[in-house]
Formats: sequence, C-alpha cells, structure tokens
Amino acid sequence: MNNLLEILNKSVDYLEKRKIKEARLKVESILAEVLSMQRIMLYANFERELSQKEIAKIKEKLNGILKKDEYKSDIITAEREENLKVLLDKSVSFLEKNEIPEARLKTEIIFSNVLGIERMMLFTKYRDEIDEEKKNKIREYIHKIGKEKFPIQYLLNEQEFYGRSFYVDKGVLIPRLDTEVLVEKALNILNEESIEEPKVLDIGVGSGVIGITIALEVPTSKVMGVDISEKALEISSKNKKILKAGNIKFIKSDLFENIEYKKFNMIVSNPPYISSDETDVMSEDALLHEPSEALFAGSEGLYFYNSISKKAMEYLDENGYLLFEIGYKQGEIVAKMMETYGFKNVEIIKDLAGNDRVVVGQKLNN
Repeated sequence: MNNLLEILNKSVDYLEKRKIKEARLKVESILAEVLSMQRIMLYANFERELSQKEIAKIKEKLNGILKKDEYKSDIITAEREENLKVLLDKSVSFLEKNEIPEARLKTEIIFSNVLGIERMMLFTKYRDEIDEEKKNKIREYIHKIGKEKFPIQYLLNEQEFYGRSFYVDKGVLIPRLDTEVLVEKALNILNEESIEEPKVLDIGVGSGVIGITIALEVPTSKVMGVDISEKALEISSKNKKILKAGNIKFIKSDLFENIEYKKFNMIVSNPPYISSDETDVMSEDALLHEPSEALFAGSEGLYFYNSISKKAMEYLDENGYLLFEIGYKQGEIVAKMMETYGFKNVEIIKDLAGNDRVVVGQKLNN
C-alpha cells in the first residue's frame, strides 16, 4: 500500500534514523507541499493513495534535506575538538567533495573574513576555539559555495581589482583579472599622450572598476561612466564613494544615447561578449549567479562591438582612442570591424595566458 499515512510514517522514520531534528514537522511540510494540501488536512486524508510521481517527488525532497544537512553533520562530528584547524580542514574537504576549484583558498578567505584574521596568519590561530555565531556564519558560507555554487565574491561583497577592493553583488558582473589588461593599456596610453586633463568615457560600467581605476590612477582625468542598468549605476556609485574617486561621474545611458559631450580622448568598454553557443566554456557559478545581460550579446557576441565602433568616432577628439576588452576568439574580427569604421593603428593585445584580450584603435583624420 502507498497511502498517505504509510508514506508519512515511513518518511519520518527515514529522517529520524539519520538524526534529522524535527523529522515529523519536516515530513509534514514536504507532503503538504507535494500534495498541495494544508498540513492540518494530511491526517484527515490518511487513506489517500499516492501516485508514483508524488512518491518520487517526496523522496527527492527528503534527500534534499539530507544533502543540506550533510555539511553541518560533518562539522558537528568535530565539536568535541572545536578549534579553527578542525573546522577549516573539514570545510576544505566539503568543498573538494563538491568539486569546487581552489577549495583551500576559498575556505581560507571565508575564515579570514568571518574571523577578522589575515589569511596568511590563520595558522597562528589553529588551536583557538570559534564562537557559535561565527561558526554558523562559516557553515552558511561554505554550504552556499559547495551546494549552490555561489560565488565567494557575492558572499563577501568584495573583489580585488588593480590593488583595490571593490564592492560587488549579484547586480553586476564579478570583475576579472583579465580586465586589468584593458586598464593597463588605457593607463599607458594616457601617460604617453601626456594630456593635461584627459576625458575618458567608460561604456557599460558594471561595478565601476575600469572607470574608477583610471580616475584614481590619473587624478587629472575626468571620467564619465554609463550603463543602462540602474543596479550597476547604484553599485558603481557606491564604489566611487568608498574609494573617494571625485573625478568620475555616472549617468544612465543606452550606449551613447544620453551622452552630449563629443570630445573624449578615450573610450573604453568591456561589453557583454559571450555568444549563446559558448555556455559550455563558462563556469557553473557564472551561469547560475551572474547577470546574463552582463555576459551575453547577440550577433555571436559581437553586437556591442559593432554598435560602439560605429558611433565612437563622433564622440572622440582628434587622436582619441577606442579600447575594448574582447573574448579570446574575437581579436581579428573586432580589429577588422574597427578598421572598417575608420580606426587606425589597430592593435590586438594578449593577456597573461597568451589569449587575445584587448583591441585598441585610434581616430586619425590624416
């Protein structure tokens, strides 16, 4: 028989044998959800026969409870010797079992953040006990990284870029180390040109790392950052305040739509450039948690390069520069696109891994 009462009792027994607290309450909640029934009505319908599909769904949710409790159970077994080293090692093991890359590094970053200890100094505190509140926070973070593939940058709301700590959350793309290649090239050009007060436009600011870094590294510059996303503008403005970058301002604009100034010495952009058929090369955490509008672009990932290149000449001063970050397969085609729209001295720059990463071109009328 597969009546409701029998399944309920078997399920409660199943969880209790595995030391799950409040087993009956959890089972009743699962059955009520699967059967679209109020908990109080479960026992009034105890003779109802359940379908195989309903039973399968109940089993799935029961197993979900066990998986969610798995990490906590691992940690609880160590409570008799509750010190930092035991908890750290078990956390690393948990992430490794869940195939999280750089498991030890991510674990140490979590511990460092929660405990307020420099990561390189954690070993000096290995024998210390951790209070329950901080222990629970560590468990929560490690579980989200391991089971939900949640990016550590979003958990801690920070990402380092060009030696500075920027605020990030799920409203913006997580800044990548590769983008520093774009910033480095932009700074080199600005320093070589020796323009007294260079005007720079950053299209698609996201968290603001490109524009703010340029503004801080070249204090005489005046930088404008634009984005169509209200959330991105909120976060970039937050970073402007945190990092005290007074020479940058942000406005809402769909590319050049709301930009009136047309004498920029430089335009920089790291637009969405991933095509829909490239999801297989992306990490699971990026696909699950980063905003898709900041990742994907139409026309095989080339939409924004074409749209920006087509109009950039109108907004650049004589001898001005246009710089793009690009995908590793897009160097030649973006370079040819920029040349088609009249840019000269077009150059492709590689990142540390040897992949095409930046394309730069110059507006020259002679």
